[in-house]
Amino acid sequence: MSEGGDDFGASSPLIGDKSDNRFKVNFVDQSDPKSGERDRSDTVTSKPDNQSSHHTANDTHRSQGTFHYTSYQVFNTLDYGPKTAFYRRTNNDARPTMEDIRSGKNIKKPETPKIRSDQNTAGSVKFGWIQGVLVRCLLNIWGVMLFIRIAWVIGQAGIAGGVGIILLSSVVTGLTTLSLAAICTNGEVKGGGAYYLISRSLGPEFGGAIGIIFSIANAIAVAMYIVGFTETLVGLLKDAADFSLTGNDQNDMRVWGLIALLLLFGISMAGMAWESKAQVILLFVLLAAMVNFVAGTFITTSSKAVKGVVGYNVEVAKFNLLPHFTEGETFFSVFAVFFPASTGIMAGANISGDLANPSAAIPKGTFLAILISTVSYVVFAVQAGVTTLLSTPANADVYNGSYIPDMNASIYCIFGDYSLPQKNCTAGLLYSMNAMATISGWPPLITVGVFAATLSSALASLVSAPKVFQAVCSDKLFPYIDWFAKGYGSNNEPWRAYILTLFIAAAFVSIAKLNAIAPIITNFFLISYALINYSCFEASWSNSPGWRPSYKYYNIWTSLAGAVLCGAVMFITSWWTALITVVIIVILYRYIQHTKPEVNWGSSKEALKYNKALSFIHDLSGTTIHVKNFRPQFLVLTGLPSSRPRLVSFVSQVSKGYGVMICGDVLTKRYRNPMKYNWNDTQWLLDNKVKAFHCPITALDFRMGANTLLQSNGLGSIKANTLILGYCSKWQTYSDEALQNYVGVIEDAFDLNYAVGILRYNEGLDIANLAGNNVMYPVDAAPSSENLTKDQSEPKIPPTPSSDRFTLRKVPSKESVGKDADGEGGDEEEKDTAAVQNDAVKVEIKSAKSEDIEMNVVEQSRVESPDIAISQYRGFGNGEKPAGTIDVYWLSDDGGLSVLVPYLLSQSSFWSNTKLRIFASGNESDIAKDRFRMAALLSKFRIEFSSVEIVAGLEMEPTPESIKEYESFGFMSASPEATAASEEENSEEAKGELDAKTKQYIRTGELLRLTSTDDTQLIVVTLPVPRDHTPCRQYMSWLESISRNLPPILMLRGNQQDALTFYC
Repeated sequence: MSEGGDDFGASSPLIGDKSDNRFKVNFVDQSDPKSGERDRSDTVTSKPDNQSSHHTANDTHRSQGTFHYTSYQVFNTLDYGPKTAFYRRTNNDARPTMEDIRSGKNIKKPETPKIRSDQNTAGSVKFGWIQGVLVRCLLNIWGVMLFIRIAWVIGQAGIAGGVGIILLSSVVTGLTTLSLAAICTNGEVKGGGAYYLISRSLGPEFGGAIGIIFSIANAIAVAMYIVGFTETLVGLLKDAADFSLTGNDQNDMRVWGLIALLLLFGISMAGMAWESKAQVILLFVLLAAMVNFVAGTFITTSSKAVKGVVGYNVEVAKFNLLPHFTEGETFFSVFAVFFPASTGIMAGANISGDLANPSAAIPKGTFLAILISTVSYVVFAVQAGVTTLLSTPANADVYNGSYIPDMNASIYCIFGDYSLPQKNCTAGLLYSMNAMATISGWPPLITVGVFAATLSSALASLVSAPKVFQAVCSDKLFPYIDWFAKGYGSNNEPWRAYILTLFIAAAFVSIAKLNAIAPIITNFFLISYALINYSCFEASWSNSPGWRPSYKYYNIWTSLAGAVLCGAVMFITSWWTALITVVIIVILYRYIQHTKPEVNWGSSKEALKYNKALSFIHDLSGTTIHVKNFRPQFLVLTGLPSSRPRLVSFVSQVSKGYGVMICGDVLTKRYRNPMKYNWNDTQWLLDNKVKAFHCPITALDFRMGANTLLQSNGLGSIKANTLILGYCSKWQTYSDEALQNYVGVIEDAFDLNYAVGILRYNEGLDIANLAGNNVMYPVDAAPSSENLTKDQSEPKIPPTPSSDRFTLRKVPSKESVGKDADGEGGDEEEKDTAAVQNDAVKVEIKSAKSEDIEMNVVEQSRVESPDIAISQYRGFGNGEKPAGTIDVYWLSDDGGLSVLVPYLLSQSSFWSNTKLRIFASGNESDIAKDRFRMAALLSKFRIEFSSVEIVAGLEMEPTPESIKEYESFGFMSASPEATAASEEENSEEAKGELDAKTKQYIRTGELLRLTSTDDTQLIVVTLPVPRDHTPCRQYMSWLESISRNLPPILMLRGNQQDALTFYC
């Protein structure tokens, strides 16, 4: 291929001439009308040079020195260059899978990227960091406390204590903002504010709980700010015109509060654009009022001095420096009243979905708002403290001609006799809520500033609460609230959530007491901030590679300090309110934890779990498991787990979630990615509360795949030690090669030092035939009935005794495509049944667009597991708890596993109504002694049992009828191969040993059928061990002789290592 552009439909070189760097980026001619249609998602900034422009198939786009890369779409390839769209969690522009690339399927040129829904589109409003974050935070922080309560705070805590309260609040919010900045810059931030940040960091449990709490807190904050507004309004009307609506101040506050709430509700419903414009107007009014206050501190008049405002005075400053708490007030009770002023730091984050660039805007705007508001609060607090007396009697003469304050009058107000009518103290920092207006140059402007501060904060909270609640509802973590998630208009406004917020705020407006409302929301905000800090700490502690915040000025320990500080302040401020808050959080947390919502947000909790699990596995790897801590760990050859729920349920009742259980699944066709089938099978296990791992594996044949599972399952000491598989009931119809595969798995397991168990249930373990019509096809290979010709829908019998899956399923088509395998085994049990004997049904599917595809019937069912509830298949009946006995035939000492497994089974809640009957071999002449010895051994092992029976006569010859029945299996003596091998080894006893073993197992089956009763729910008997030269058909004849015509039976053999001990 030449280097010129002709091969690609372009006349100029691909990326410059030969002398240039091959990967040099050229400029695109801006006059090219098609350039705007190309992918502009990934950009690299560079200083432009004077090189001429070339626009080719892989040119970049330039805009003010920014290069936008696109990939070569003229190649017939799926190897695209890096695209932002590939990293978005959307299916609109998905990256090709490795299977697509390997197979060369579905090669097509991707569509032009569409504008994302979260990008700025026509009609929607997106704010920058000033209007969206800085202004909102300042208006929320400069709220009701600025002009109504800051003087009271100084009066109670003194200048030193008041400044301390302000700085403590700023430390809490500053540490929280550090954590907030780190989380915000660790990826794209969407709508939901604190809820989104916490839920995506700590998971849905904490996130959902905080989302509800934070929404309610913002709704209550609306009421708090409106109550502050009405408190000023009612006082103003009373002082100016002696006007009252109802004759009662509190009732007047309720009426005016509801009117103000409805007006603000109307503004918020008008949309974010109108709300934002109103905020800007209120900000200018508030700034004018603040300037008016600062100017007023330099103006002293007789009218102001009468009310305790005497100008800058050293004596006043000294007296006001220390706290003068009134009855019932403490430092932290005053802090609880003031702290809601600091909660405005979340005003910008709460509308993160309406910000143009939340990750950059939130940290920048929030930090600047904290700095400006802290400085302003400290300045106002100090100015109020050095210019105004704590208290003074109304209309008292507190100054002489030089405006020297009468400190005695002020002291008398604080410590004197309040019962004296002439000493009625209503002025000063402690007793006048209008002290800030008195200090100012023009009091009416302060009143307007109070209105601006309170109404702007109320408006910001009125917008924040519905936005956060909408995000919670959208994630469907709680039932019955997703109705509130619906949005309207281009900005997706949550009008339904606005109405809910209106009712909550109205309920708290009716309290009409500012100091009663403020402590309620203080704890709600504090616990939200505590969890934001903890989210950052946990994310840092987890060392997850995905934790890469671009904001670097945070520290893991400052985050932890912020979380601890918030928690401590919560309980110090009001322990009972903190306790109620924690209880609410715990209840919501436990609810979400119980319901297990189907969300995966990549929380730091997952990363920590991984770290802990890995650490524990490493620790165990260097430790030899003591026999006291031995537990059976199961590798269960189930195939598709949902096709054998009885086998899965049986083993899970033994492991009970405390031991490893791996559902092995061998696929004998070469699939490029067998793990893509794993998800739905794993989900089926989770849905049925089975603590097990599904492990699919591909191999050339069943034995090879099973052997791989035996050798490679688990990690370190966390691996299986017991193999469980289903009984191969149709073994007599198998070819020798297929049957040797099945028996070979058992031999391999023993060779690898595994214990082995084979479960037989006469009605079958495989229920795949029940789910035939529930089969789902893979997306890329689903045949439609109209596309199948008659020949294609006919079952095709393969010429070799192997199949791609050992369990067959019905395929929904116009015609039946074959029968399922016998419903009994484990994927290995029936895997066997179907696979090995030409029962594998294959369907050839022809596509008009590609070459013929040969699909196995079962593989068409891999995408979605059947809708089968495991509760219907617990035990071996109709799912009801069995009552009776578990008969344990401990005929050979295998280390005790043959007794331990049924004991563990009897301890499960499902098998709790069953008792163990222990059978052991012995001599007829010593039955009593053998029974006593066995009972004593079991007692030392602390195994509970109902009875011990001694089985005598195992050495006797089996009956002629049993021998005749055994002969019908088609095998009686050693095979020629085994005989030849024996002769080579000069071992004449080998053949005789096999014959003796045969008679022993025939006799064992006779005794099992003789001693079992109608109450026998399960039989556990020692599994025969196949010898090196035991023919596979002879071995299967042994198993058939032992297990036929019996209740459900588990043939189990330990690996000759201790599974029980009677030592401490």
